[in-house]
Amino acid sequence: MKKSILNRLFKIIIATAIGAVVATIFFCSFTIKQHFLSVNMNEIQQKINTIANDFVDNDFSLNNILDSSLMESSIIQCYDTSKKEISNEYNHEKFTDDEVNKALEPYIGTVLNGNSIKGVTKLYGLSNDVILVGQPIKSEGNIIGAIFIIKLAEDITSSLKGFYIVLAVSMILALISIIIPLYIFTKRMLKPLDNMTKSVIAMSQGDFSSRIEQYQEDEIGELVSAFNYLATKLEENDKQAKLLEQTRRDYIANVSHELKTPVTSIRAVAETLNDDIFLEKIDKKKYYSMILRESMRLELLIKDMLELSRLQSGNVALEKSLVNVQSMILEATQEFEIMADDLEITFNIAHNLNDISDVFTNKNRIIQVLVILLDNAFKFTPIEGSVSVEVVDEKDLIKVSVCDTGVGIDKEDIPFVFDRFYKVDKAHALTGTGIGLSIASEIMSHLDEKIYVKSEIGKGSSFTFTIHKKDKKHLDV
Repeated sequence: MKKSILNRLFKIIIATAIGAVVATIFFCSFTIKQHFLSVNMNEIQQKINTIANDFVDNDFSLNNILDSSLMESSIIQCYDTSKKEISNEYNHEKFTDDEVNKALEPYIGTVLNGNSIKGVTKLYGLSNDVILVGQPIKSEGNIIGAIFIIKLAEDITSSLKGFYIVLAVSMILALISIIIPLYIFTKRMLKPLDNMTKSVIAMSQGDFSSRIEQYQEDEIGELVSAFNYLATKLEENDKQAKLLEQTRRDYIANVSHELKTPVTSIRAVAETLNDDIFLEKIDKKKYYSMILRESMRLELLIKDMLELSRLQSGNVALEKSLVNVQSMILEATQEFEIMADDLEITFNIAHNLNDISDVFTNKNRIIQVLVILLDNAFKFTPIEGSVSVEVVDEKDLIKVSVCDTGVGIDKEDIPFVFDRFYKVDKAHALTGTGIGLSIASEIMSHLDEKIYVKSEIGKGSSFTFTIHKKDKKHLDV
């Protein structure tokens, strides 16, 4: 059987409540009993004082001086100074005269010495608790005897039995009226824990979509909130893990595709040269050129892969210094001006470079990023298209943009263009490793800068990155 926290909690609550009720009943019973006995004892003492005063005037007889309420279930015993019984009244069948005299013997001397006694005690030879009140009898200021009244305590407290029953029933009803609402409230309060257990089981099976309704503003509510936050993060991580796994598979497929072509070409040419077939000198040169070209392509791929791995390892330290923007951009764009003429593409470079302030960065790495972006732009821009480099000067930084009128990028591909080894299908037919943008993104991250892209299919793309004029750590100083 399932042992839920609710069951265990309620066993503890019920046991504690029953213990508290029992303790309360016993405490109340004892306290009320003692109070009731004390009140009766005081009343008996007042009456015995009156009897002691009237006893001498009534010729040492108890007749006609006893209160009927006092006589009920009572024993009244009188002694002279010689401890001799001189008068008595018995209204109790449980005790004999001898038993009473023997029981009172230890107290007679005390009372004859002028001391009053009262209390609830056990008398010698008597098995039950009794109320004992003793008073000296005086005449003209002299003690001439002693009078005692004995009442069984149980005879006085028997009237309290009904009260005890009412008290017990009331406490039980109060306990039930508390436990039922408490059970309902506690069950509702602990419901999120049960839901959380079900959600954890679902998560263990790969379902991270489960959320728990939060309707409590307490510790459990905070736990629910933290659980929902954890579930959200786990769901995001799960999606990222799946995306990374897909990216890894795509990368392997892309790299395999990139490696397959040059390796196949080199092997085919090498096999041809290795044959004994007579080849013309011109043919051999063509084959050697093919081997050289494909080897360079392999070298470029391996170089890019190593560069990206080195950047992502975090072991690359990029030192910064003040750099002139104009000279840096002109150096990066120099070879592309010649390429633009060969490809019949219009190439525009910003005309405001003279007005741009110096920046604080790593010149060689920024040139590397510019080369990657420009190479990418020319690669995807058709004949009679245009590529441009634009620079916007802002307060603390500049924004450098490489824009083209090429094929553009799908909206669904834009979030992934900087991912490691991501290469959209449109690029498969073109040369390149497909990891240049990943290198650019890693470089900008190491320089503590941002890079982003805006693109529209059929209209072209715009890659923009930032360069701060001062070290970002000191901008707020």
